[in-house]
Parts: sequence; C-alpha cells; structure tokens
Amino acid sequence: MKRAAILSTIVVSGLVAAAMVTAQRGNPLPPPGKIELVKGNLYKIFGGGGNTTVFITDKGVVLIDTKLANMGQQILDEVRKVTDKPVTTIINTHVHPDHNGSNQYFTDLRPNVAVVMHENSATLVEKNPMSTPGQKPTRTFKDKMTLGAGKDRIDLYYFGAGHTNGDAFIVFPALRTLLMGDMMAWNMAPLIDPASGGSVIELPASLEKLVKTVKNVDLVVEGHGFVNSWKNLEIYTRFNRDLLEESKKAMAAGKWPADVLAALKAKPEYRLLTQDKMLPGLEYGGTASGRVLINARVAFQQLRGEPVTTNFAGFLPGEPGAPPPGAAGGPGGPGGPRPGN
Repeated sequence: MKRAAILSTIVVSGLVAAAMVTAQRGNPLPPPGKIELVKGNLYKIFGGGGNTTVFITDKGVVLIDTKLANMGQQILDEVRKVTDKPVTTIINTHVHPDHNGSNQYFTDLRPNVAVVMHENSATLVEKNPMSTPGQKPTRTFKDKMTLGAGKDRIDLYYFGAGHTNGDAFIVFPALRTLLMGDMMAWNMAPLIDPASGGSVIELPASLEKLVKTVKNVDLVVEGHGFVNSWKNLEIYTRFNRDLLEESKKAMAAGKWPADVLAALKAKPEYRLLTQDKMLPGLEYGGTASGRVLINARVAFQQLRGEPVTTNFAGFLPGEPGAPPPGAAGGPGGPGGPRPGN
C-alpha cells in the first residue's frame, strides 16, 4: 500500500512538473479563459489546466473539474458572469491535479459542497498524501449514478480503465451533451497514467462500452480544449481500437511505434487524430502524431507485461531514432516531455 501511495504521488507530481517544463520551454499553459456557452445552461471555462464545465441548476451551480490549484477565484469570477447561484456540487472526472486542483477553494467557501467521483478515483485520492480535504469525495459511485431530475438531471457512468482506472463520463440528458474528461482531450490519443490504473489495452473497450450504452447525445466536451461531436467520438473510439491492434501487429512483425503511426496515418478518417501540427492554445499537449507514438510505446510495454517507462517521455530499448544511451529525448519531438491531460 505504501508503494502504491508513493507511485501515485510521483505521478501526480510528474503531471504538474511536466506541464511546468513544457511552459518553460516555450509552450505555456494558457490561463483560465472567458466562460463560453456550450448549450442551454451549460458553460465551459478553458485553460488553467483541464476544462471546467459549469452547469446551472435550480438549486445551484455544479462544477465539473476545477483546474490546477489556485484557480478557484478565477473560476468563480467567470461563473459570476452568468449566475449568482452558489456552487453546490463538484464532480471530478478523475484525480489529476489539473482537474481537481482548486476543489479546496470551493469547499472552503461552502463546507457543505458535495464532491462526487468514481470509487476508484476516491481510492487514489485517499492513497495520495498530497491530497487536500477538498479533493476527498462526499459521494462515490461504481457503475452509474444519477444526480438531480428533469432538466437538472446528471448521469455519471464508469466503463473501465483508460486514462486512469477511475475516469467518469458525465451526461446531461436534457442538453444531449457528454463530458469525456481526459478519456478524450485535444482531439488526440489520451495520455495513459499506469500508476493510476490507466491502460492502453483496456481503453478501447471502455470507449466502446460508452458508445454502445449512452444514447441521445449530440455534443461531446473534451477534457481539454474542444467541444466535439458524437460522430467524431465514434471515429475516436475506432481509432483507439486500431492503435492497439496495429501495435499488436507491429510487435508480432518485429516493427516499431513509427510503423503504428504510419498505418494509422494511411486511414483518411484519422487525419485529425494523427496530424503533425501543434494546435493553437493547446501547444502544451504536443501533437496528435506524437501522442500516437507515445501510446504505441505504452502498448508495447503493457502487452509485454513490462513496467511502463514511456508514458511521459522516452523510447523503447532498441527503437530506431532513439538517442544514444544516457542522452535525454529532446523536448517537443517524439518522446519529449509532455504534460498530463
């Protein structure tokens, strides 16, 4: 148990540290932006970490994710532009500090604020000595939970591991809108956090269960950046399945992650998911093609049952293009440091 807690602490620290390294190298994390209307009584605040989604109900405001630490006042300032209602509930899609970092600000303001997350996320929070009281849940769920009713209804789902082992999907039925957390961010393959139970192997099945189970959704809000479409989520789901299957094929043929990327680039429907350019405002996330290489490396290691060493940076032993032993992978290119999404 002590080792798990230490690993969790290292990973959480690594996510923040990687973001800071990237910022220092010329790809700064954007600050919290202006509140944007998604649909109806649902809004999104970009920047300062992951998206914060704001859902205004009859009883108060529900925040989904609270960015990095020390962003609470900026979040509240944006919320106050659209409502004077109090924040009554925080839902955390997962445990990373760019999504639950400012929980404490809101629980300090109103100690009766409910904090909701998946039970696996709750376990990770409890094991992490860096957790604040405001990051600890007051309610958890296993497979599905419903909060509110009618136009204020929120459905929470869990379908298995991916980015972590506690990624919650949030659905607003009246608005036909789904929040993905970091199971989908930047319109690229998700970063995998093995020390928090993340898995490239389990990811496709988790997404496939989501697409099969959840109905009547039009809009898909990613964990960072975009409001996407259900059609693109279906493409994204196939893409993550193909990334795993192409990794298996490459391993069996003695090939490498670059061959996985080439195979996926050859499929026109994956053009956006394999592009080489940095996305404006999201440069800190790297490129979609770079993320394919990272996830293919993780797939190789997880399929072999090896410890994962490539989910932030680095190459596989013997991988073509790897720097000489002892040399660090360069920033900005395949294998260079990236922040957690």
